Amino acid sequence: MSDGASEKVVPFDVAARRESPGSAMQIIGRCRNLTTTHLERFLKEMLDNTDDALFKLADQAEDNRTQSEYFDAMREVRLKRSTMESEYPSQLARAFDSFLQAGPSAAAKLASAGELELSLVGQEELEENLALEGMIAKASRVNKAELEALTRRLVVALNRPKLSEDAHPLTPMSLCESFRSTMKVLDVDLRVRLIIYKLFDKYVVGALPALYQEINRELAERGLLPELKTTATAAQTRRRVSPSQSREIDDEHEPIAGEMADAGELLAALQQLAARGGSPMLPGVTLVDSKSLLSAVPRIPVITPASGSVFTSAELKDVVLTAVNNGDPTGLALNRMDETAIDIVAMLFDFIFDDPALPAPIKELIGRLQIPVLRVAISDRTFFSRKKHPARRLLNELARAGIGWTEAEEREDGLRTRIQSVVDRLVNDASGDTSLFEQELVAFQEWCQDQSERAAQREEQSALAAQGREHLRVAKGVAEESIARLLEGQTLPEPITQLLKTTWKDLLVLIYLKDGQHGKLWQKALNVASLLIWSLLPKSSQAEREQLTGMLPSLLKALQEGMNRMSCSETERQGIIALLAREHARIVRDPELDLDVQSVPAVEHAEHDARPVEQAAAETVRPVDAAVAAPSVQETSTDAETDGASDGRSFMARKVAEINRLISDGRFKVYEEVVIGEAGASEPVDEDQYVQQAREMEEGTWLELTDADGQPLRAKLSWKSLISGKYFFVNRQGLKVKEMTVYGLGAEFRAGRARVIEDVPVFDRAISTLMASLSKSGAPAL
Repeated sequence: MSDGASEKVVPFDVAARRESPGSAMQIIGRCRNLTTTHLERFLKEMLDNTDDALFKLADQAEDNRTQSEYFDAMREVRLKRSTMESEYPSQLARAFDSFLQAGPSAAAKLASAGELELSLVGQEELEENLALEGMIAKASRVNKAELEALTRRLVVALNRPKLSEDAHPLTPMSLCESFRSTMKVLDVDLRVRLIIYKLFDKYVVGALPALYQEINRELAERGLLPELKTTATAAQTRRRVSPSQSREIDDEHEPIAGEMADAGELLAALQQLAARGGSPMLPGVTLVDSKSLLSAVPRIPVITPASGSVFTSAELKDVVLTAVNNGDPTGLALNRMDETAIDIVAMLFDFIFDDPALPAPIKELIGRLQIPVLRVAISDRTFFSRKKHPARRLLNELARAGIGWTEAEEREDGLRTRIQSVVDRLVNDASGDTSLFEQELVAFQEWCQDQSERAAQREEQSALAAQGREHLRVAKGVAEESIARLLEGQTLPEPITQLLKTTWKDLLVLIYLKDGQHGKLWQKALNVASLLIWSLLPKSSQAEREQLTGMLPSLLKALQEGMNRMSCSETERQGIIALLAREHARIVRDPELDLDVQSVPAVEHAEHDARPVEQAAAETVRPVDAAVAAPSVQETSTDAETDGASDGRSFMARKVAEINRLISDGRFKVYEEVVIGEAGASEPVDEDQYVQQAREMEEGTWLELTDADGQPLRAKLSWKSLISGKYFFVNRQGLKVKEMTVYGLGAEFRAGRARVIEDVPVFDRAISTLMASLSKSGAPAL
């Protein structure tokens, strides 16, 4: 480990709360172990009954051909049974691992990845999809309450507020998809596959209620929402409408839905203010009728107020009356409804101009739309009743796009220039025609969509690079823990110890990055390391020495392959092999003589080329086709048990099983690099309101940060790592601009150098402010 890295060993989840129920890795590890243990038992029961079911069907077959097919299927299942029993837990583990290592919006991707498409597939695949869909839907319905409770507990445990009920590896969809992948090892026809799916539904999926109850109980005992009950309520049984469905409904009934949505908001404010009446009209003052006001709309001039901000209500009324009377506003007055409409437009733009969420150059541009919007509000009163009115939607879109804008990024995305072109076209149109707002809205949305797609690609690339670095740190932590467990309590020649701590550790890192801990390569590499250690322990019996002699050829060959894979120098390889030859000969000739580690000659360990490991870390963000060259050693069972180290295979099996169990439980350490200069990075502080605010911040939230020079930086929380606990921030272009721990972000909040930018449509926030003003004072301050 480099000197630049922190020597402080931190938990796997460095963002875990103090006195927390456990790190994210430990909680997910426990859930994985409970799931695997539970489902393995019922999978075996299912396979037992598969043989019986196929035999019964063969016995009842109407012709010899069908009977032969069932007998062939029985034979295939028997031959592949052990493979299925090991493959299904491996598929489950991969689902959990993918969930932990997920990046931005990965939970949604996990859910969508498991969706069963029913179009553009063959007939057999279609029938298989339908069978799986049926069991998934039934299991989701039966376990609805337990799944909702489980998801809520995972939200708290993993700090993923947007985690949905179908986006984690414990869902029926994920568990069934893992079995579908397992079924690929069987070479049977569709009829048999459907029979096996039915048996899986009966024996394994049917056992899910007990599994979910057990996991919920476990999480509750760890302090995760222990008061949460799993009794289904009436609200839970109502049919839910997806966001896309709700949008379709809203679009289809837009006028009705819009009027109903705003009945208590903007339109209500207009009616409420107008009903209060105003000052008595003075003698000699003429009331402007609606026809005269509408005819004057094209003559309302677009001018900039002297204050440089926006017009007040009084100034707007004077501008309108001047247009009505061709330059002389004296002797005229507006009716109360028209006056109130102008008052509301003035208040809305006052709010926009005072909105801290918008950068000053953007709000100045939007402020220029006050007169064009006033023209629309006068000529089209649905502006107040339709939430989806084009003018209102355009203001919202302009403001939303401007949230993340900074002067430094203008050259890259040209947002301010694009908004200015929209404003110029609307300002130059004097008709007050709503259709122009509609045209500009569509064009601006298309431009924003194009910008968003490019930003999303960059954001994903940034996230994948960060995930690769984090995966590398995890791999190093796993490898270091594995080697430490192997060496625990053992006294070995120093060159062998160094070989395991350097070369073999790096090999484990490489294998973990490419294949994880569930593949054969990982198992073999641990087997070789554990056998190497056992081979250097004293052998008190002739049987042990004979076993050592029999194992040496394959052990030495595997060591050579591993050292070659890690580009060890010829000098180092020859030194290790020569040392082992001397020690093994001594152990066989004089087994009672203890190893004198001081007398063992040193072996020069050359620096390894770190590029294979770093390259593998980068490749973990995409599928890897090339397999790591595996050091081969004779396959052995990992189920052997022993009380000592007298038997090499038992020693190996015990050590490897212990290591894999620790990794699955998440009980290993990760050395975390300290971000130099990050406030609050070195010493976590006690939980306070600022740390809690940082912890509860959701992905997609925009912040305004102040740098050391006092310059503002606007950044969006792209994703929160469950591995390191770090928060990764990107700009409007999707490029990473900052990363912080939860405590570092809390320190920024505490020092006033960070604030959350409210990402609610500007019109909605303005209406809320207006209604609050009405309710507090009884009349708005106009």
